[in-house]
Amino acid sequence: MSAETTLREIAADLLGTGKVDVVVGYRRGDGALVATPAFVSDPAEADVLVFDVTCENNLANYLHRLEGRKVAVVVKGCDERSVIGLIQEGQIARDDVVILGTPCSGVIDPEATTALTKGGEVAEAVQEGATLVLRLSSGEEVLGDLCELIHPGCRECSVRNPRHADHLIGDLVDQPSMPDVSPDVTRVEAMPTGKRWEYFQREMGKCILCFACRSVCPACYCNACFTDSSQPKWMSKSSDPSDTMFFHLTRLLHLTGRCTGCGACVRACPVNVDLRLYNDKLRNDVKDVFEFEAGLDPEIPAPLSCFRLDDKDDFIK
Repeated sequence: MSAETTLREIAADLLGTGKVDVVVGYRRGDGALVATPAFVSDPAEADVLVFDVTCENNLANYLHRLEGRKVAVVVKGCDERSVIGLIQEGQIARDDVVILGTPCSGVIDPEATTALTKGGEVAEAVQEGATLVLRLSSGEEVLGDLCELIHPGCRECSVRNPRHADHLIGDLVDQPSMPDVSPDVTRVEAMPTGKRWEYFQREMGKCILCFACRSVCPACYCNACFTDSSQPKWMSKSSDPSDTMFFHLTRLLHLTGRCTGCGACVRACPVNVDLRLYNDKLRNDVKDVFEFEAGLDPEIPAPLSCFRLDDKDDFIK
């Protein structure tokens, strides 16, 4: 039985027996390489649900918006960490969510597939082991190495298999060993201070303050963001570098110890700001100082939301 068939059967059963009010998953979008969020409340509509390498949205982002309803949500290993984070922070109750865990080796990067197919229209995409078969409208068949076609963040994912799933959809996938620190973080950390600052300014200089990163992040659930505050007014929404840097620096601090590295912000950014680099840096620092990784254990609160007598303080200058 395929993973999609299993997913549809479980979803239909959960809805049909009244165990959940809605299943949040994916449906086929506009094109073979596009999957969009699906909100299914009728068991008869469970057949629209899909799961494959095109399912890049982090659906945990919708959970706190469905307060008061029993929800089943389809999550990859990295997305599951966001669900655990929301439980830790009291945004959702564990009893109100059914986790449908889908092992995942990575989601494909549309830019990489466009380059591979030289812009040809893809009629069908099929994963065959470590190979992605792209069948074009022209009839041509293009083969690609899946590892080369997935988003860069997916290549460094350390939780490809969900750990807290109520229902596991599909077979477990191989989990390659990962370096303790991202090679990109190591590269930038090795730069002289001035060069690091220039690099940061260059990345933030791309930002157009569209707030797409904020919109897709499950951890950005505040009803009123500091960017929208008028009393006091923290920042303007201009293209001035001081505004873009203030926004990202403040948001990075807000996500410290809470970011799970799902990569939703990077995939949503229309101008390719390297947000992953800075989130990875802070996530590595939290792991080093507090021995904590966000979203792995629902019983352990985020370190910056609590105080312990044995907290390390040697980083305080």
